[in-house]
Amino acid sequence: MGYKTLLFSTPCKLRVKNSQLLCSYEQKDENFTIPLEDISTILLDCMQIEITNYLITKCGEYNITLFSCNQKHQPNVVLTPFYQHSRNTKIAINHINMSEPLKKRLWQKIIKQKIKNQSDVLKILFNNDELDIYHDKVKSGDTTNIEAQASKKYWAILFDNFKRHSDSKHNAALDYGYAIIRGTISKFVASGGLIPCLGVHHCNELNPFNLVEDLIEPFRPFVDLLVSNMKTLEEQELTKEDKGYLLNILNMQCRYKDGQITIQNACEKVCQSFAKCIEQNDSSTLILPEFIEAR
Repeated sequence: MGYKTLLFSTPCKLRVKNSQLLCSYEQKDENFTIPLEDISTILLDCMQIEITNYLITKCGEYNITLFSCNQKHQPNVVLTPFYQHSRNTKIAINHINMSEPLKKRLWQKIIKQKIKNQSDVLKILFNNDELDIYHDKVKSGDTTNIEAQASKKYWAILFDNFKRHSDSKHNAALDYGYAIIRGTISKFVASGGLIPCLGVHHCNELNPFNLVEDLIEPFRPFVDLLVSNMKTLEEQELTKEDKGYLLNILNMQCRYKDGQITIQNACEKVCQSFAKCIEQNDSSTLILPEFIEAR
């Protein structure tokens, strides 16, 4: 699997030559190449970038996630490889036939880990353990909505005078980071034979990626920590440097089982463990990422 994450934010042409990504700039007499097998993610953040359909096809072949940003410089399109798993029919049937009790147990586990990771963020930044009391209160299916109660407390501590969906650089940075994680999980959901629209909790008929919205939850605090450490939050808009910083979320280290891997690798492992859960009808086989510092 590739490991390089590429950000293109100035006018250029992207194509494939000899199994390499070839980038050429109109305003500069220069170009460079990168082996496709080394690439994991490509982010296009400029309206004047030209890309060949052959490169798009090769992105699918090499399991490369391709993001495109809108005029507000937020990722709004993601292209992912589709159904590359050798047993995708069996996995899809298992996914369709998931029982409601299993869905509820999985959602309980996901939310417990999300709250645990949010608590770790507060411990790392402020040595604050106020979220610990919520962890053991999460019931099957989170029927009492402990997630919302914990989140209200979490955001109040993490940022001063903060409203999650207000028009601020904090939210722009959070949304940017979440979009990168969301797209990465989408890649491994689709290529792993799972059905993206069938979630365990999210069930919006208009959302083709309900499962991704479920699986992203424990990853969100990793983005939150990255954003909280940004030095330019008082500025108006995300800069090119900010975007490069946030894109590096995929290389951030986390704890998975008893080892240490990148967030990008954890996205793949989580999708694989989810497929194992639905095959064995056992929520205990779902393994989710943890912080290293505040275990």
